[in-house]
Amino acid sequence: MIRNGTKNNLLNTSKTLTDSEVVNKVRSGQKELFELLIRRHNQLLFRVVRSYVDKEKDAEDVMQEAYIKAFQKLHQFRHDAKFSTWLVRIGINEALQRKRRLKTKQTINIEQTQFINQLENTAAMNPENQMIHAQSKAFIEEAIQALPEKYKIVYMLREVEQFSISEISESLQLSESNVKVRLHRAKKKMKKYLFKATKTSTVFEFGNSKCDRMVHNVMGLVVKI
Repeated sequence: MIRNGTKNNLLNTSKTLTDSEVVNKVRSGQKELFELLIRRHNQLLFRVVRSYVDKEKDAEDVMQEAYIKAFQKLHQFRHDAKFSTWLVRIGINEALQRKRRLKTKQTINIEQTQFINQLENTAAMNPENQMIHAQSKAFIEEAIQALPEKYKIVYMLREVEQFSISEISESLQLSESNVKVRLHRAKKKMKKYLFKATKTSTVFEFGNSKCDRMVHNVMGLVVKI
């Protein structure tokens, strides 16, 4: 059994490893290093899953299922692909399965007609602007959430996670031309919603206590596998 201090040292010294190298070490028996992959990709996976699942609690459940599935199928990971795109596919599959099980239907409500302009960095804002920033961020999240599913995931991966068109094509198994069309349509729909902009890199955050909780839940199951 690995003590906490030894485990923390191992994690700290392994932070410079690539995802592919971490996968190899986990395969070789160092299960505790799977935590690195969880922490590195929690934000990405949360945003992907939230593109399909409406409730945050349901999204966290799907994330946990996706991580367990990824751990169980690490032997299937091909090192000629990025771990992130492989994990995205697993997350999407788990999210779609959850939707089918719950038989949920997304209601699309397109009513807003204004465009959001870029705001300055939050740290430089006065209290009034910070409040505006928070409200605008919430409004952006609502606008993204209201996009039709096939546009939402493309927008999230490209505009929020900064995936390349080719990476989105690989992750979603769509042609690059199809990805571009969906992205264009997603942006047009977004413009109808937005009045004032904020940095999209801060929406649907999954850090701090949420990240720690996901690590705790998944690693608690991983050690039993």
